[in-house]
Amino acid sequence: LLELTWRGTRPLSLPGGETRRFLEDGDEIVLRGRCAREGWVPVGFGECRGRILG
Repeated sequence: LLELTWRGTRPLSLPGGETRRFLEDGDEIVLRGRCAREGWVPVGFGECRGRILG
């Protein structure tokens, strides 16, 4: 989010119509990672979730 908003200087429009510059209390963060290459077995770490608390 920090990169997408240029360090908070440009708001990001969300699908619900709101705009954000930074994460807010109560926001849920979901990180997923996976790497794949033809001829190799894909590797992933699944999902990591967390909620911003204030």
